Amino acid sequence: MLLERWNEIVASRGEEIALWHPEMAGGLSFSEIDRMASEVDVCGEIVVAVGSLLGFFPSLIAAWRSGKPALLVENARSKVRPVIGEIPVGTLVIKQTCGASGIERSLFFGEERIFAEGKRNINGLGLHMDRRGMAAISLAHSYGFGCLALPLLLEGIPLDIVAGPLPMHMQAALGRGGEIFLPGVPAIWKTWWQTGLAAHPAISLALSAGSPLSLELEHGIFSDTGLKVRNFYGTSETGAIAYDASDSPRAAPGFVGTQLPGILAHRDEAGRITVVSDSAANGADVEAWPGEFSSKEYRTLDRGEVTEGGIFVTCCVGRAINVAGRKVSPARLEKILESIDGVHSAKVERGQSPDYERFEEIHVRLAMDGTLDKKAIREQLRARAETWEMPRHWEFEC
Repeated sequence: MLLERWNEIVASRGEEIALWHPEMAGGLSFSEIDRMASEVDVCGEIVVAVGSLLGFFPSLIAAWRSGKPALLVENARSKVRPVIGEIPVGTLVIKQTCGASGIERSLFFGEERIFAEGKRNINGLGLHMDRRGMAAISLAHSYGFGCLALPLLLEGIPLDIVAGPLPMHMQAALGRGGEIFLPGVPAIWKTWWQTGLAAHPAISLALSAGSPLSLELEHGIFSDTGLKVRNFYGTSETGAIAYDASDSPRAAPGFVGTQLPGILAHRDEAGRITVVSDSAANGADVEAWPGEFSSKEYRTLDRGEVTEGGIFVTCCVGRAINVAGRKVSPARLEKILESIDGVHSAKVERGQSPDYERFEEIHVRLAMDGTLDKKAIREQLRARAETWEMPRHWEFEC
């Protein structure tokens, strides 16, 4: 299914440019990606696909050709966690994420689930070959994988991969000509608006996901540029759920869009948004609650309302800390900090960010020996955590 579709694209459009990447100034054709896939080492139980590297797509294709799952990771320094237990037969993609639950785990997806996610996003968002995607977000996270990576693999929609979301990294791609599909998170959209990048005429479809998009930001961008930034709502466990297809800015802050084709959603007795999706994970190596994946319905950790007009999200009841759209596991940071000699205990909690678009910030309280150097503790955490996992607020008890 996935490989067959990719092979068709290579056969019909092999010499066309599939993607541009900072490591490859002239771009890579579909045939060149296909050739690179034949050189990927597929020894071992899984094939690691690093979202920031030129070899991301070749690794995915090589894994699937070998009948092995591709494990998605953010960058070359990201730590691959051992999968607990056996990987289910038929798994093609493994996402390692804490999601909204705050629990570090591996999510397993079979071929049909991945194919359904990609086709839903292509059809639901109206993606096409004449509007290439721009990857200023991670291709290894559910958001970027679903709406940027899969459209390239399943429909041959070209992709511009940039070194980062700052305007200085994006100018060359924007100047390449043609229409651009640009997904981001609210904190990045705020920067793009303030720097004038959001006004670039090449951007014809703009998405926001990961954390709440404020009415102030959405209306401000629309007023200044005429660009409608559209909510795109989903979870790591289910894939995309809803999309705001309207051309006018929202009136209600919690509105995240209408259900995408093939999605059934309702509000359960506890107020949690529950969905039936053919792209939901087949399972996980650690369940957030007993029987999490035992039903066709998946209970998200978001509370809200589902009406004829769409889905409205009021809050999330998961333990993860949402830092500018990235989910951080408090338990992971506590474990790292408590492994440092002289640290007796660590408590990691969320706090509301004064910058709404960042949404939340990380607070940590440490009980430790009085002889420990506070700067050294921070540096030890920095060496083992991702940049977005670093706390902004520290309390030390000696």
